[in-house]
Amino acid sequence: MSDLNRHRRASSGFTMIEVLIALIIMAIGLLGVAGLQTVSMQQTAAADSRSVAIMHTQTMAEYIRSIRGMPAAGEVEDWESQLKNDLGPGSTGSVEANGGNAAVISVQWVERMNRLDPGAGSAEGGESGEKEEVTGSFSLNVRYRE
Repeated sequence: MSDLNRHRRASSGFTMIEVLIALIIMAIGLLGVAGLQTVSMQQTAAADSRSVAIMHTQTMAEYIRSIRGMPAAGEVEDWESQLKNDLGPGSTGSVEANGGNAAVISVQWVERMNRLDPGAGSAEGGESGEKEEVTGSFSLNVRYRE
């Protein structure tokens, strides 16, 4: 009977090492999911910015087609201010004549800021604070008839 009790005790339940290894594997998996979520949110924000930029560009293109010519300076300024309002103060827009009956509409915006050297830190142990802009741009050629 004592052999039976010894056998039951040795084979019942999980050991602490097994539980710790399972928790470490699960934690590594959850960290991967959290990193993927961050990248997914950045890509969603970038796609939203591109969609807004394209809509502004198409709006100006349709306006140029409807008036069959280049817009006045005040109308372009109004469009640029709306562009800055929707895409941020770092965005720019331009409308330029391109030969006879054509125009080029360009929009540029800041999608996000990236650290230049994420591993580098200052002498005090903090981060260096150097960043670079990741910009997006969109350009459209429009033909119209006068």
